[in-house]
Amino acid sequence: MSAARQAFRDVLLTYLTCQAESLDPEVRLRTLGLNSMRAVDLVLDLEDRFGFAFPDDRFTDDNFATETSLWAAVEPLLGAGARL
Repeated sequence: MSAARQAFRDVLLTYLTCQAESLDPEVRLRTLGLNSMRAVDLVLDLEDRFGFAFPDDRFTDDNFATETSLWAAVEPLLGAGARL
């Protein structure tokens, strides 16, 4: 796992009701406690952590379905100068 992916996961875990060792990247985040309010806070934390802006059009159920889908939405936003 890359350093960026691990940092992403660490932030994500603070908004879920599971431990790192039990987080399956394909489990639906809603079942792990991520609701719409927490999703907004999560994105704000990710923006602060990595120094990017999350476009409004990426706030979709599909992007927030699983860890894998959310990472796929976030990863392209990380520039070469992303703070890890």
